[in-house]
Amino acid sequence: MALLHQLWIWADLILISPYRWPGYPVAGFFLGTLVLSLWCVLIGKVTGLVVWMINRSHMGSLERETVKMHNLSLKAILSRDKASYTACNKEANEAFGRYFFAHLAAGAATLWPVPFALAWMESRFSEVTFPLSYPLSIITPAVGFLAIFLLWYVLLRILLKHLLPDFHAVQRETAREPRERMMTLEDLGRNQD
Repeated sequence: MALLHQLWIWADLILISPYRWPGYPVAGFFLGTLVLSLWCVLIGKVTGLVVWMINRSHMGSLERETVKMHNLSLKAILSRDKASYTACNKEANEAFGRYFFAHLAAGAATLWPVPFALAWMESRFSEVTFPLSYPLSIITPAVGFLAIFLLWYVLLRILLKHLLPDFHAVQRETAREPRERMMTLEDLGRNQD
C-alpha cells in the first residue's frame, strides 16, 4: 500500500507542475489542463497502436474471413443456392461482428488515460468553477474542470488526428499479403452478362 501511495505522490508532482508554470492561477489551470489533455492523447495513441500491432495478425485473419465468407455468399446468390447463401452469410455476419468488436476494443485502448486524469483532477480541482455568460448560462451557470478537460481533449484529438499515425495507417503499411477484394452486388451483375 505504501508503494501505491508513493506512486500517487510522484504522479501528483509530475501532473501538477504544468499548472504552476505561468504563475497566474487561471492561466495555469488552462495551460496545465491543456498539457494533461495532450499527455492523455499521446499516451492513449501509443497504447492503441501497441494494441493494434500486437493484434495485427488476428485482425487480418478476421478481415480475410469476413471478406471470404461475404464473397462466398454472393457467389451462392449467383448460383441460386439458397442454403449455401444462408450458411455463408451467417458466417460472414459472425466474422464481421468479431472484426467490428476487435476494432472497437483497439480503439477503446486509446481512452484509458482519461479516467485516471479525471480522477486526479477531481482530487485537485473539484471546487474550481468558471461562470458562463448569458446564452450559455441558461443551460448551466458555471462549468468545472471536466468541461475544460474534455474541451481540450477533443480539440487535441481532432488536431493531432492528421499528425499522428492511426490504426488504418499502420494497417496499410504493415499489410504483407495480398487481400481478396470484397465483392459487391454490382460484381454479380457483371458476372451474369
